[in-house]
Amino acid sequence: MKRNILLFFGTILFSLSLMAQDTSVCDGDRLVAPMFSDVQLTEGVIYGVGQSATGTDFDLRMDVYEPVGDDLEQRPVVILAHGGSFVFGTRKNELMVETCTALAQRGYVAASIEYTLWPVLQLGLPDSLELIDIVVAAVGDMRTAVRYFNEDGLTDNEFRVDPNLITIGGYSAGAIVACHQGMLDASDEVPAFLSDALEARGGIENLGSNSSFSDDAISIINFSGSIYQTGFIDENSLPIFSSHGDVDGTVPYMFGITGGVLSTNGSFNITERYNELGLENELFTFAGGGHTDIFTDAIFENDLDQMLSNMYTWNKNQVCENISVSSEDLFTTSAKVFPNPATNEVNIELPNDLESTYQIQIFNQIGQQVYVGPTQNNIKTSIDLNKFENGLYIVQIDFEDKYAPLSQRLVIAK
Repeated sequence: MKRNILLFFGTILFSLSLMAQDTSVCDGDRLVAPMFSDVQLTEGVIYGVGQSATGTDFDLRMDVYEPVGDDLEQRPVVILAHGGSFVFGTRKNELMVETCTALAQRGYVAASIEYTLWPVLQLGLPDSLELIDIVVAAVGDMRTAVRYFNEDGLTDNEFRVDPNLITIGGYSAGAIVACHQGMLDASDEVPAFLSDALEARGGIENLGSNSSFSDDAISIINFSGSIYQTGFIDENSLPIFSSHGDVDGTVPYMFGITGGVLSTNGSFNITERYNELGLENELFTFAGGGHTDIFTDAIFENDLDQMLSNMYTWNKNQVCENISVSSEDLFTTSAKVFPNPATNEVNIELPNDLESTYQIQIFNQIGQQVYVGPTQNNIKTSIDLNKFENGLYIVQIDFEDKYAPLSQRLVIAK
């Protein structure tokens, strides 16, 4: 949920010729205005394994939207979850399709995910405890989606993403999921029934699948969502952009019953708590707006356009604040890391005209430093791998001056 172990990967690129983070992701109107007319849709991507209310495992799927003609190798990601009161809805929801398409046209990789729902046709309507369990499961599913893009960014990078620049969000129930992922953590005091629900699904830090990769995100996009308790909001909570109708009868704008079952705090109360703590946030209120009409009715068309414009600008700021290294005043260089896969030794060779000292670090796939070498200026160096376990590692080369850092994945297979 929080930004921690992946921040040092801010400049990772996974080609054989290693380059610094391309700051053009923040140049001009990219991420704010539609720069790409065509969008590529990859449907039904399996991003993890969910567990239903009856204990059955199932494949979690998402649709991924990418800009056509984009040459950046690392793009920011927005993961969105649909609404539907946790009992219905699909990743093909019209609002999700339109929003993901618009995000991709602006240079994002956008994903509309499915998540665990209560099987109302099989079990009838859920009570409050059953609904809590489904919300917990859905939070685990969204964490799994974040982990998927972290893993992809650190390995094959099929979708050319920056694993440090992932935003989570959604509409209605999907926004409730994103809010809880971005605000609830192990340090929060929770009521016994919520603690039981969390522990039943592995504990708050282990919700979902593929937990060997980080579930860190940088921001939340909240369309008509809420949080169970504003006490979950603290200095660790992610920056949030919220939009909400102030007469919403489904998810309260301030405080009330959500879906006829649970009492929750809506976007206004979330904003009040964020402001009280001095946390980064923005709220767009649809005056006189309900739950769905703010996205569908002509009377709100101008307000909707303004809200989306505000959201694009706000989230671009979050992306650009989280690019950890700027390459504007740095040169790029290259390195050879071989053999790869390696067994007992790996060699790192830099260009003959290198004009800087450097230091090599190696990190495992969850961000733990497992090796740090001396500062040196040798063109070629070798590292003994006999004490390393098999697996995926990141070799990072930090230069004293002039050059942007380099990173390369390394597979050890003995």
